[in-house]
Amino acid sequence: MPASRPVAIFLLAVLLCPPAVVAAEIKGDAAAGKELFMTNSCPACHGVTREDNMKVGPSLFGVVGRKAGTGKSLLGASENLKKYGVIWTAETLDEFLVNPSAKVPGTAMAGVLADPQQRADVIAYLATLKE
Repeated sequence: MPASRPVAIFLLAVLLCPPAVVAAEIKGDAAAGKELFMTNSCPACHGVTREDNMKVGPSLFGVVGRKAGTGKSLLGASENLKKYGVIWTAETLDEFLVNPSAKVPGTAMAGVLADPQQRADVIAYLATLKE
């Protein structure tokens, strides 16, 4: 076997590896995630308190553990997001936030978090939004 073959197989495995598997090994920093959330356009569409549910997107208060497509918002969830119907966990949020409109076509969410550390940080912050 040529010496380059194991390297090529490893690179192929890395490319095919789902983002959640890679991100599962990354520790999120909730403080960094809050800063990232607040300084990006996230608050324009999403509230972070139970009462702040009259924005274009749903309030993210209690999002971890909630079924996708069930949060109240001005636009309401797309039919595809309702059909997606996963329970939002660190893993499902990680997969979704890579590219929401590719994961769930028809979703109104345009934000993308391509960086695994940024996703882990934002997800760590979202996990703090509970009673």
